[in-house]
Amino acid sequence: MRQGGYSLVELMVAIVIALFLIAGVIVMEQSVHNSYADRTGLSKLDDDERFTMTLLTDIVQTAGYYPDPAITSQAMSLPTQTTTAGNTAADPLTFAAGQTLYGLHKTTSSGGTNYDVDTLAVRFMTASGDGTPLCDGSTNTSGGNIVYTNYFYIQTAPDPDPSKPPDSFLYCDLEAGSTWNTPVQLVKNVEYMQISYGLHVPSATGGTTAADNSVNAYIPSADMQPSYWSEVTAVRIAVTFVNPLQNEAGQPQSVAFTKVIDVMSRAGGG
Repeated sequence: MRQGGYSLVELMVAIVIALFLIAGVIVMEQSVHNSYADRTGLSKLDDDERFTMTLLTDIVQTAGYYPDPAITSQAMSLPTQTTTAGNTAADPLTFAAGQTLYGLHKTTSSGGTNYDVDTLAVRFMTASGDGTPLCDGSTNTSGGNIVYTNYFYIQTAPDPDPSKPPDSFLYCDLEAGSTWNTPVQLVKNVEYMQISYGLHVPSATGGTTAADNSVNAYIPSADMQPSYWSEVTAVRIAVTFVNPLQNEAGQPQSVAFTKVIDVMSRAGGG
């Protein structure tokens, strides 16, 4: 008796159709995976940017704060100080009496282009238990008044995978009184930080500062003169992050966010 079944040609056609269907499923799955990875990367970038700018805003706005203004002054609460940051770069920081901000201008080169990796030091005094935030997430619980220096800088650290290049972090180094704590990694994939300081000078090119708190020029860190530091009313910070989509066609290698932050002890407000 003759048996029925599929011919070789029919089987080959069925296999080809099945392969096309499998390929379509694989392409669709890969597309969904890439889309999810992109959304995850952008969401993390948004979270990192929001956290970075919120923290910098909170700390910069607090510059110059001190308790008990009825019985003391900013110059008495924040005396002259020369200190060396506790991070591995050993950055020297110099403050005049009453000075609340200081920064160092640094550069790094990538692909033949120089980028600013400025640092920022913010000084204020807090009372124990007043809840004033510090850059490492802590507050003063010492039982007394303490002068804190919050120091922000960018530095690389080895990747856990030795085959990958070093990771770049925004760090916080906190000095309590005269003791530097262990630096804290705040945000990963922060590449550069460009800082300029808003104050009132007779001209944008230099000269002595004017006797008011208005801003008519933003001076880059590299051009700040010693007399300028105590006259800063606002700080403009541009933070550059690694672009999570940098490997896609037409995407830049990095993304920058800029914010102007008022120094409340000079600009007023709460």
